[in-house]
Amino acid sequence: MVAAAHSDGYAATGRLLGLLAALPAPTKAGERFWSDLWRSSGTAYLLPVNIKAPVLRSLAGEGTALARQVLSAVDEMTPPQRVAAGEVIGQALVESDHLPDLKSQVIGELWLRDLELTAWRVLHADRRSDHPAARKAFLDAWTSV
Repeated sequence: MVAAAHSDGYAATGRLLGLLAALPAPTKAGERFWSDLWRSSGTAYLLPVNIKAPVLRSLAGEGTALARQVLSAVDEMTPPQRVAAGEVIGQALVESDHLPDLKSQVIGELWLRDLELTAWRVLHADRRSDHPAARKAFLDAWTSV
């Protein structure tokens, strides 16, 4: 029962980590990507130095800190910064996934949307599982209709 209650959160956390794993690794070889992402997005929230601890906690199944960090990063971006960040991300994904027939801007925007929605799912699953009284009130409301 407990595993089922938390499965949405674990699955979303795994997806969040999978999305980050698709980006260049935060090594010397990936330095340019991370620098370009920082400049284009206008936010340091996604830099490896700032997400390392939440990523490591996520590997242990606790993804809420990483999800909050991701949503803060997305929230901080202006629409032009989001477009620019999408281009940087999309270019990296096109090169690593060998998807030359898709535009890098489209791929980057899809990745950002997926990252944002997945972070939301992590937080939503955490919120639901922590409030048994709220779940009971929901059930009571719907069974009395």
